[in-house]
Amino acid sequence: MIPSEFEIIRRYFAESGLQFPRAGVTLGIGDDGALLNVPADKLLVMSMDVLVEGIHFPPQADPALVAQRALAVNLSDLAAMAAEPFCFTLGLTLPAANNAWLAGFSSGLLQLARAFNCPLVGGDISRGPLNIAIQVQGLVAPDRVMRRSGAKVGDQIYVSGSLGDGAIALASLGLATQFGDSMQLQPGAATAQHLLYLHAAYYQPEPRIALAQALAPYVSSGIDISDGLAGDLGHILRANGVGSLLQLSALPFSDAARACMSASNCQRAALYGGDDYELCVTVAPAQCAAAEAAAAATGIAFTRIGAIVAGTALHGVDADGSTRAIEPAAFRHF
Repeated sequence: MIPSEFEIIRRYFAESGLQFPRAGVTLGIGDDGALLNVPADKLLVMSMDVLVEGIHFPPQADPALVAQRALAVNLSDLAAMAAEPFCFTLGLTLPAANNAWLAGFSSGLLQLARAFNCPLVGGDISRGPLNIAIQVQGLVAPDRVMRRSGAKVGDQIYVSGSLGDGAIALASLGLATQFGDSMQLQPGAATAQHLLYLHAAYYQPEPRIALAQALAPYVSSGIDISDGLAGDLGHILRANGVGSLLQLSALPFSDAARACMSASNCQRAALYGGDDYELCVTVAPAQCAAAEAAAAATGIAFTRIGAIVAGTALHGVDADGSTRAIEPAAFRHF
C-alpha cells in the first residue's frame, strides 16, 4: 500500500528518532509549528539550502548519503557563523512514496542529526521532482559571531582542512564538473583508498562546527567554502573593501587530490570547484598564535595561505614568485 503524506511523516520522521529531545525545543513535530525557547543571551542563526537531484547529487544515489550531504552542507553554514546547531526543518518533494528510499534517507539524517545534537522539529512533504530543502537553526553568543565583515589590511588568511576535494570527488564519481573534460583523474593514479576518501568528501563533508567555535574569539571575519575559495574569499573582500594576496603554493591538498590530479587541476579545483565546506577566516597578526593553538587543539588542519592587502583585487603568488590576478568567480547555478 502506498503510504499517505501523514503516514510518511509519522513513520520516517516523527517516530524515526529524528525528533529526539534537545534543550530549548519545547515542541517539535506534531503541531502547526515548532516551539523553540531561545536563551536570552544567544542569537538565533538561520540558514537554508535546497538540493536538487541531478544538480546537487546524482540520480539513484544512496538516500542515506544524500541525506547526510543535505544536512551537512547546511550545518556548514552554521559553522561559518560559529553557531552551535539547535534544530532543523525539512521540505521534501518526491516523485513517488518509495518506502526503501524513505527509510534510507531517514536513517542517514538521524545519524548526522544525532552527531550534532540537532533534532528535526518540522517541515513538509509533497509530490514532485526530488528536491530536498533543509533549514537549520543555530545558537551563538553575540560576541562570538563570525561574519564576513571585519577583515582589515594586514590580517592573515587561513583555511581549514584540504581544498579541491569536492570538485575532484565529482570527477572520481564519473560526474560532470564545471571544468568539463579537462578535470580528469590521472590514469591509474587513484587507489581504492583514494576513491573511498573522495567518495566520503563528496557525500559526507565534515561541518567545522567545533573548529569555528574554537576560533571565534580570534578571527576578524569568516566564511565557509561552498562555491570555491576564490568566490567565497571574494565575498569577504567585497564586504570589507579590501584585496588579498594568496600564496598559491601554500594551498592545502589531500593525498588523494595530489595523487589523482595534476597540480594545475588541484589548484583550479581549490579556487573554483566548490563543495569543500571548509572554513576560510582572517586573523589579525596579534591573534595568529592564539588562533593556531586553538585550531591545533581540535586536531583539524589550519593553514595560513595569504594576507589581506590594500585595494579590492584578489591576487596569487605562484611558486616561482610571479604574481597574477585571480578572478573571484564562484560556482553559478544559472
